[in-house]
Amino acid sequence: MRRKLYSWDAADQFDALIANLKKEGYVNEQRFAEAFAMDQIRIKGWGPNKVAAALRQVHRLDDQTVDQAMACVSDEEVLDAARKAVRRRRLGREDEDRSKTVGALLTWGFGLELARRAVEEAVGTKFDPTW
Repeated sequence: MRRKLYSWDAADQFDALIANLKKEGYVNEQRFAEAFAMDQIRIKGWGPNKVAAALRQVHRLDDQTVDQAMACVSDEEVLDAARKAVRRRRLGREDEDRSKTVGALLTWGFGLELARRAVEEAVGTKFDPTW
């Protein structure tokens, strides 16, 4: 919004405009964070760690807002996103080593146990517990 206001030569009015939009409910950080988290997990297939990092680092939201937004996403939705990520990753790579698939899911923001579970479900064999 700040960039848009600068392009309209309204930068000097930024604080007043933002305060008015917040007061009227048009700008709501919590609502944005929740929508962002759900969209990134459901549509883009990001893991919860990547979503939380983006909310904190890119959008500069506080920890409480991020934690509340992440609580709105169910564990089942995250698991479903991990399953989809495994299927997407293994397209054309059916013979890929499971550890590489797990590694890919880790880079997409899924936790280790969740990544292992999603790969086990897709491949159908259990990981060696010593791995």
